[in-house]
Amino acid sequence: MRSRGWLPVIVALLVLAASLVPGGGGGGTIGPVGVDKLLHVVGYAVLAGTSLYALRTPTRRTALVVFVLVTAFGGVVELLQAPVPGRAMSLLDLVADGVGAALGIAGWWLLAATDRAGESPTE
Repeated sequence: MRSRGWLPVIVALLVLAASLVPGGGGGGTIGPVGVDKLLHVVGYAVLAGTSLYALRTPTRRTALVVFVLVTAFGGVVELLQAPVPGRAMSLLDLVADGVGAALGIAGWWLLAATDRAGESPTE
């Protein structure tokens, strides 16, 4: 596996570990949004973005696959939280995971487009 390919694996393991800490989760709110939802959005945005980065030249189709896989990973994590003390499965957490995945893909796509725009025609 290319060295870049390990990046999303590491991020996924960190997200999984943080999600399975008993009684964990962000408390409080920032405006109308709970801190835990923001943590979901950020974590899954980073996971989706690093997944596309690992692919080097993703297409729209692979971006869609990344979205589905990252969101599905969020669903599996939600299922794994059920028996963890102080944790619970939450449909809203899964929605936040999907939003994060979409934002991570959009952010990566914008950065990649900016990168491509800055290349000279000889590159």
